[in-house]
Amino acid sequence: MYHNILVPLDGSQRAESVIPYVENLARHEQAKVIFCQAIEPATRSAVVDLDEEQVTFKPQKTTQMKEYLQGWQEKFQAQGLTAEILLLRGVAVDAILEAAELVKADLVAMTSQGKTGLAKMLYGSVVSGVFNRLHRPFLMVRGGTKMTVTPHQQILVPLDGFKQSEKIIPYAKEIAQRYNTKLLLARVVRTSHKATTLVDVNQNFYEPKVSDTLFYKLSQHQEIERLQKAKDYLLKWQNKLQQEDVKVEVDLMYGRPLDSLIRLANKKEVNMVAMTSHGQGGLERVFYGSLTTALMQHLSCPFLFVRSSEQTKEPVRNII
Repeated sequence: MYHNILVPLDGSQRAESVIPYVENLARHEQAKVIFCQAIEPATRSAVVDLDEEQVTFKPQKTTQMKEYLQGWQEKFQAQGLTAEILLLRGVAVDAILEAAELVKADLVAMTSQGKTGLAKMLYGSVVSGVFNRLHRPFLMVRGGTKMTVTPHQQILVPLDGFKQSEKIIPYAKEIAQRYNTKLLLARVVRTSHKATTLVDVNQNFYEPKVSDTLFYKLSQHQEIERLQKAKDYLLKWQNKLQQEDVKVEVDLMYGRPLDSLIRLANKKEVNMVAMTSHGQGGLERVFYGSLTTALMQHLSCPFLFVRSSEQTKEPVRNII
């Protein structure tokens, strides 16, 4: 599944939090890991002197950066893993995106950083910039967290019934098959009610006892129809994946998507959330102030993202 994994670093321990996850992937996938770091220009904005062609970069020592990356390269090679290094120049976000194109990265893995928490990181940071513009699978690990291995690994896969959200399924399925992991396919029937209701997908939604509690103050026929469609949708995917020998559990909920997914993730103690980054208003609308951002703020597990839009190729210029 993964042949080339790009790992941008900045020399900090927080950025290195993603490395154990990458090492685990590289070991199972026999993938090549490319460690990279960017030398940024001294100033990001200024009045341009048309007679001045040379860009001034921060006075960082290329030798030190090279030695730092080589240190990780040697650690991986000592364990029989394939690793390379790549020095970049230019604004970090642009350089990382162009490096991903150059090495044909199957996955870009980064740590979300920020001394005052994940929320600050999401706005204006390198990780945020890469996430917003990357058209390749993206693994995000929260800074300061340690990888844990439990006997029963579980991956939460939120779905909303639209084709865009289903683009994550092949990636989640591949992980489940290779790592003997269970997939938790989750669907939330949206309502303004604060309380989250877990729905038994084996029940008959036309039973009076269900109608009396679950559909209070709502149009019974309409809500039953919405739940039935959501149930059929989840069971369809469960049946399809089980035929491919994937362990699958489906969870149908009724309530607010954010509250419902957080409650489910905590209850099941999921090891990862895998989801498509998309939305009716585009990726920016999803990322800023929406479900995706909120989930990352509340959950400490790694996130695997696949963008639903098509890739736009750009020329590579920022490689040293």
